[in-house]
Amino acid sequence: MSHVAVERSLILLRYAADSPEGLSIREASRELGYSPSIVQKLINALKAQGYVVQDETTGRYRLGPAAVQLGLVALSRLDLRRLSRPHLEKLNRETGETVLLGIARDRHAVYIDKVLGSQPIRMDAPLGVDRPYNCTAVGKVLLAGMPDEKLEKLAAEGAFERRTEKSVYYVDAVRAEIKKVREQGWALDEGEYVPGVECVAAPILDHDLRVIAAVTVSGPSEHIEKKLDYIAEKVKACARAISREMGARV
Repeated sequence: MSHVAVERSLILLRYAADSPEGLSIREASRELGYSPSIVQKLINALKAQGYVVQDETTGRYRLGPAAVQLGLVALSRLDLRRLSRPHLEKLNRETGETVLLGIARDRHAVYIDKVLGSQPIRMDAPLGVDRPYNCTAVGKVLLAGMPDEKLEKLAAEGAFERRTEKSVYYVDAVRAEIKKVREQGWALDEGEYVPGVECVAAPILDHDLRVIAAVTVSGPSEHIEKKLDYIAEKVKACARAISREMGARV
C-alpha cells in the first residue's frame, strides 16, 4: 500500500470516528474529495483487518474491534506527567511564574509536578502534599469536574477548609464558586490558601472529556493581577494542549 493510500485510510478512520451514524461511502467521497471507488477500496481493506465493520441494516461503516483495541492500548500507555512536562515548561516561559500540575486524591488535591518561576519573588509548593479543594485554583477545577453528589459528600465529611480570611468554605459559597468555574472554564484563587498569592487553573480532560487533572500558574498577587486575562488564556491553552495529548478532542 502506498503512503498516499495509508494517509487516506487514516483519514477515513478519523472520519468514521467522527460520524455518529456511521460512514457512508457516498458522503465520505463527497466530503473528502475521493472517488467512491477509492473510498470503497480503502474501506474494504480496513474492514478485512477489523478496523471498520458494516451495519447490515444501514450499510454504513463504524469503527471495528481492531480500532477500538488499538485505541485502548494507546490510552493505557499515556503518562500524564511525562506528556504534560513540555507544555508546563512552555507555560512557564510564557508567564514567568511557577506552573504546577495537580490531580485529585481522596479528599484533597495534590501537586505531582512543577516548573518554578523565573521571577526573584516566586511561588513554590512541595509535590505530593495535600491541598484543600475549596481554596486552591487547582482544587476548584477538580471539584468542578466532579458530580454534584461528590461535592456534597466532601462537604459533609468536612473536607472544605478555611486557610485565610478569603477562603471560600461554606458549602453554599463553594457551590456558587464551582458553578462559576464550570461556566468560565477556569478557576482563580485570590489569596484563599496563602495570603498575597494568586493562582489561575484550568482543567485537563481525557478521551471521555472527564477532568483528570488541572494546570495552574501561581505567583504573588501583584504579578498575577497585572496580567490576569493574559495568564488565564495561556493556562487554558496549556490545558487544552495537554488534554489533546490525553486523547481529548478539544
